Amino acid sequence: MRGGSLGNFVNSDLDVNVLENLVPYKNLKRLSIVSYEGARSAKWMYEADLISNLEYICLEKCSEWETLPPFGQLPHLKWLYLRNMPKAKRLDYKFHWNDKVSVFPSLEVLNMEGLQVLEDWFDGAGAAADDCFFPCLTELSLVNCPNLQELPYLPPKLRKMQINSIGWKALNCKQGGTSKSIPLETLEVSSCPNITSLLLADVRLEAVRELRIEGCPNLISLGGLQQVESGNEKFQLIVSEVVINDPSLLPTVNIASLEKFTICDNDVLLSFPIEAEQWFPHVSSSLRELSFRRLISLQSIPSSLERLSSLKILRIEDVPQIQQLLRIPASLEELCLQHLESLQCLPTSLSAISSLKSLSLFLYRYSAFHSSNHCQNSLPP
Repeated sequence: MRGGSLGNFVNSDLDVNVLENLVPYKNLKRLSIVSYEGARSAKWMYEADLISNLEYICLEKCSEWETLPPFGQLPHLKWLYLRNMPKAKRLDYKFHWNDKVSVFPSLEVLNMEGLQVLEDWFDGAGAAADDCFFPCLTELSLVNCPNLQELPYLPPKLRKMQINSIGWKALNCKQGGTSKSIPLETLEVSSCPNITSLLLADVRLEAVRELRIEGCPNLISLGGLQQVESGNEKFQLIVSEVVINDPSLLPTVNIASLEKFTICDNDVLLSFPIEAEQWFPHVSSSLRELSFRRLISLQSIPSSLERLSSLKILRIEDVPQIQQLLRIPASLEELCLQHLESLQCLPTSLSAISSLKSLSLFLYRYSAFHSSNHCQNSLPP
């Protein structure tokens, strides 16, 4: 459709008429609609015979669209992207002539971003049973949908989940059936100030490999991330990468396999609590890469870092209040110090680290930089 540059000259009725006349042929597999100014869907979007072969749908910057078409019954739809649709109120989950309740039977990727007033997942009954709710979904991304209700339960095959600027109080997601093990491998939760707990206490994340939690100031527990023994049942949590901005969460996590760990974007943290200090030795045999980034008020790093015998890479960047670094691990191969305006001296043990291959210094005040490899300035993707 037309771009937003026409401003007030955009005619909503004209957009609707144009879309009504763009009736697709029956074998259409990909549909993208951008900058549509109409408030409703075209009539042909409710005709199953015309859109039943769609595999990919993207609706973007459709600022007036309120009720989304009944895509939930499309048998071949695998990718659905809904972005920047500020007036979309609900998803219509079925065709009017269809009494089935199975929702998105083949969908694998769902991305919803900028749907500010969306509240209900589906119009009407929606999914009536566990196995009818996104049975094939593997990737879910929800960004800036502050009114969206919490998921009633987790899709059974979900592997990657991203939650950003959502109003949920908890990820109280249950998986269908009797299993309490969630198949998530990647979980990202950011800018969700209402969340107080990650998961129900009896739900496990034993498949998670990558965890990122930022901007959740009221989160007090990483439930589901603890090693659990129940009867004859036991599992060992295997997480390779964690990014958080609140070190007080560390004592709630029991991870013996952590390889990459980042603490970042905290403006009020002055020092690490004693419980967090005591946590680091628990990952001494596995942790290889550690980063402290954008910690504006932090004055000292944990003294227990010296006991990280497997640590190869240490990055301390944008920590302007830190004045000194105590002893650092003797196993380091790469040390990167950037924008540490108050730093008075380098660690005394630095000259004794024979394994060091790369040293990067950019302390701002001295404008010094010596390196065999440049530091990475951005967070991991």
